[in-house]
Amino acid sequence: MKATIMTIVICAACAAALLLTGAGVPVYSQGTGAKEISATAAGISENHPAVEAGMSCVDCHSVKLDAQTSATQAWLSGEYLKFSAEEGVMPREELNKQILGILGGRKDKRTFVLGTCINNTPLTTTADFSLDPETMTLYGLHEKNTIKLFHIQQNPRVSMNWHEEFKSWGKVLCVQVIGHAVLLEGSDPEFERILQDCIPYEELAAAMKLEPAQARAMVKAGMVMSKITAEQITVNSSAFEPLGFRKYQRWERSGAVQKPIAKE
Repeated sequence: MKATIMTIVICAACAAALLLTGAGVPVYSQGTGAKEISATAAGISENHPAVEAGMSCVDCHSVKLDAQTSATQAWLSGEYLKFSAEEGVMPREELNKQILGILGGRKDKRTFVLGTCINNTPLTTTADFSLDPETMTLYGLHEKNTIKLFHIQQNPRVSMNWHEEFKSWGKVLCVQVIGHAVLLEGSDPEFERILQDCIPYEELAAAMKLEPAQARAMVKAGMVMSKITAEQITVNSSAFEPLGFRKYQRWERSGAVQKPIAKE
């Protein structure tokens, strides 16, 4: 009986999505019966059906977050400190060079915090990644059968963060990446190509006193490679200000569509 009541409540909540979003906001099917809603600071409508304690919007709806009025948007391109709207935005080519200088390129690596999520349960782990600056793709190697790999298999949307240790407000440097991940097994021909072209596996060979071919074979047998296509890279660097640019700069992949943050 309780399950039946909850089913009715959830269906009614989906039907009431327009009450949350306001008139004129499109509501459409996600293929699972849930409806998309837009999150606002106004809270839910007085007419929204009752839900059990502890239940959140994402338990019933696909929630689209609109960050156009957020602090981040002001930092990036709005009126902020000495900058008028759209002033101080770094040209794309220059930002590409800056990102390469911070993260390094092929055969370099940085230790990132990697965020994954499944069933509304997030997980953060650390892993080394190498950047291919021509494609803005990051590659990492991971031991098989780890939790983050199961997350990625079910939900390829990931977030990453790299930063220097904080020393003072005048010397801040951090990078946030949002993208999609694909996992490559050692038997995949692309695994071998990326391993040789981008990832500094030679360090492993030297540390273990192995021939390069032996090290590659060991990696291919025991590791899984993540291929993360960056859709958005946000940099916060105090070093940009003396150059006449905002501290916050954002690179976005041309043609990339920002998907709503939704229930997995």
